[in-house]
Amino acid sequence: MICFAKKTSMAKTYRPFEVDTEITVRKGEQVFLNRKRISLIKNIRYSGSILSASKAMKMSYQQAWNFIKEINELSPLPIVIRQRGGSNGGGAVVTPYGLELIEKYMKM
Repeated sequence: MICFAKKTSMAKTYRPFEVDTEITVRKGEQVFLNRKRISLIKNIRYSGSILSASKAMKMSYQQAWNFIKEINELSPLPIVIRQRGGSNGGGAVVTPYGLELIEKYMKM
């Protein structure tokens, strides 16, 4: 964050400005990664579930699933793999490639 300070003569206080940017990675016209999608992938990593991740982010399961589907379709390798059913009720796993993408995005 870059802060610019301006000293006012009346109150003699500083009011810093903040510069905020968002990085969006596109493939053609389609959004591949942005802050929201990275947060979703990170939440899936920690919760092991698309449903839990969507609830944590206050988004619908359908929207979360659509994001994951789009990301996986645009990516050369899977980012999130869904695991169906089973005794634990299924879930989702972020692949090693997905973890690498998170790390690279966070460094930008």
